[in-house]
Amino acid sequence: MEYGPLKVSCRNCHAKLDISDLEPYTTFPCPECGVIIRVPERFDRYLLEKICGKGGMAKIYRALDTKLARRVAVKILDPEYATGRNFFDSARIVARINHPAVVPVLDCGVFNDRPFLVMKYMDCGDLERHLKADTLPDLPALAGYLAFIASGLAAAAKENIVHHDVKPSNILLSSADGVKLGDFDLADIRKPGDVYTPCEEMGSPGYLSPERLYSGGEDSRGDVFSLGVSIYELFSGRLPFGLNGEPEELYRRRQDMEFEELASVAPMVPPRLSDLVTAMLSFRMDMRPEYPEIVERLSEFSGTVVLKNDGEPPAAEKQE
Repeated sequence: MEYGPLKVSCRNCHAKLDISDLEPYTTFPCPECGVIIRVPERFDRYLLEKICGKGGMAKIYRALDTKLARRVAVKILDPEYATGRNFFDSARIVARINHPAVVPVLDCGVFNDRPFLVMKYMDCGDLERHLKADTLPDLPALAGYLAFIASGLAAAAKENIVHHDVKPSNILLSSADGVKLGDFDLADIRKPGDVYTPCEEMGSPGYLSPERLYSGGEDSRGDVFSLGVSIYELFSGRLPFGLNGEPEELYRRRQDMEFEELASVAPMVPPRLSDLVTAMLSFRMDMRPEYPEIVERLSEFSGTVVLKNDGEPPAAEKQE
């Protein structure tokens, strides 16, 4: 496909500027008003503005959709990785869930031999970033967000979809759309009880379920465990089982339930919610609560009613 000159409009004086010969991701002053402008890279119909995330096999860019004049996130597979067949599997899985607590995939394709996905842009970052920056929402609001994420995982479980990588860095905030779960790169479809089919990758050690450490696989109850770890960390600032250690040691800590109860390290958490998290971290899969109970207990603490599949959660406050 042939493209014409690459032109942008200055956000300050609205001058039309031809930037076809400039290096992508560099900056320059507008010749009319002096405002600094970042040079985007053309990628199919999208203008890539900056890298906003990196994964094991791909980079995520903040971008402008030139056809629909909207900001999006474009995830592009790194050139050294395969054909993109598995890359597109995650898009099909997300489309199958179709729940407002899941970051939607808007487009996918291949451009210049590079597979890509286009997703909704979440402009307020992820919960891990806010935890480190001490800019998390207050605890009741955070509980409401996590209840909504649990409702999205419940919808995934109904479709036999397992996320396999639930953690704060994959829970994203938006000033317009509240909270959503992203990064379904490791997700697959498996029947309840299938914990022996290994996942393609192990994921983040601090959040792994004991069955995944033992057999390499897990069903949706593994997502319950990882969500429990995430809740514990977000409310207390620490991981219940730690992060470091050989797989055997990480497994032993889970088997021995070697952690302090949430209420003892985060006194503002009510006993019923602390007991819920303890149950979510159970070594035995059949002892972990199901999603309706998780949503109910978190909603009790938040003081809000979590909407079902036809609604949206409260919007997040935008933080620069």
